[in-house]
Amino acid sequence: MIIYILIIAHFLADFTLQTTKLAQRKLDNFKYLIYHAIIYAVIFLITMFPLVKFQKAILPYIIITCSHFFIDWIRTLVDKKFSRRSIIFASFIVDQILHVLILMVLYYAYDLGVETTSLYDYIQQWQYSYRLVIYCLTFVILWDPTAVFIKKLFLYIVDGDSSDQEENDPQVGRIIGKVERIIISILILCNQFGAIGFVLTAKSIARYKQLEDKNFAEKYLVGTLTSVAIAFIITLVLKEYL
Repeated sequence: MIIYILIIAHFLADFTLQTTKLAQRKLDNFKYLIYHAIIYAVIFLITMFPLVKFQKAILPYIIITCSHFFIDWIRTLVDKKFSRRSIIFASFIVDQILHVLILMVLYYAYDLGVETTSLYDYIQQWQYSYRLVIYCLTFVILWDPTAVFIKKLFLYIVDGDSSDQEENDPQVGRIIGKVERIIISILILCNQFGAIGFVLTAKSIARYKQLEDKNFAEKYLVGTLTSVAIAFIITLVLKEYL
């Protein structure tokens, strides 16, 4: 269960607690990269040490936080040097794969689930604790990380300057997409697959007038299909661990 909690901490620190402005400023100012690294370190500090004994957690903690900083630093250098959308999108994917992979390798290499604290042992005794962690992991991934992935996917495949895409990416639209994925995920977890059609229909009705614009309709279709596909994949995969 600890590995799932660590992955939750990663996504919260790297997405939910990293604003769009902070992510952009990291490219231009080194101090914002340090600022993000401090936030990341604090989140893992309050996540790891209450659950894993200090002597067991200290070295993995240092490796996790330092590796995160250096991977992010290398990514900013790559993104600044290469302006091609394909490289920027690829750097985002590789960046996240490396972060999660490091967490998994360290978890198994140092057996972080062995020497746990009394607090973790107490939490684990609650029969619904494991299920709750899986639910949280599912919803955390579908909230901000998926939203950022879809946004970067659009910047990669849709014509136009990236700054224009930023301006045409309203906050309301992102929130609708996030809520849509959470609702779909809950319906999948409840095995109510038929109700998913009503969710998509309601969204289409709300956008009915805008769908007359071919350009908008194409973007809407790509965004919706990608969002729904990710919601299905993430939920069905994590559902297997319940």
